[in-house]
Amino acid sequence: TGEGAKTVLPAQALVKLDFRLVPNQSPEEVLASLRTHLDEHGFSDVTVTPISMEHPARTPVDDPWVKLVAEAARSVYGSEPYIMPSMPGTGPQHPVQDILGVPVASCGIDYPGNRIHAPNENIGVADFQCGIEVVADFLRRFAES
Repeated sequence: TGEGAKTVLPAQALVKLDFRLVPNQSPEEVLASLRTHLDEHGFSDVTVTPISMEHPARTPVDDPWVKLVAEAARSVYGSEPYIMPSMPGTGPQHPVQDILGVPVASCGIDYPGNRIHAPNENIGVADFQCGIEVVADFLRRFAES
C-alpha cells in the first residue's frame, strides 16, 4: 500500500462489484453468469460472495405517477424535468412496484459538486429546500388527483 512501486505481492486481493440490472434480469442469473465467466477464464479459485441482491423494476415513463412527479418538479424548478426510464442507483423499487403494485418515480436533488457517495458528499441548503418543495408540491397534487 502507499505511494510508489512495490515488489511484494499481496496475499489476497479484494474487489466489490455492483451490477445495475434492467427489467427481465435476475440477480441470481447474473451472479451465476459471473461465476461461469470466471471459471471459463481460469479463475475458478476466485471466491464470489454476494452481499445483497436486488431485482430490477421500471415504472413506465407515461405512468400517471411519473406525470405527477414531473409536474411537481417542473413547478418548483421552472424548467422541463429530464425523465430517465431507469435510475442509476439501487433502491426498493422491486418490492414496492412489483410486489405491492405501486408505481415508483423519484426526483433527485443533485448538483455537479455534490461528490455523491464520497465521504464528503454534500448538498446545498437551497438545493435541499427545492427538494422539500418538490415533495410538498407532489403531495398536494397527489391529494387532489
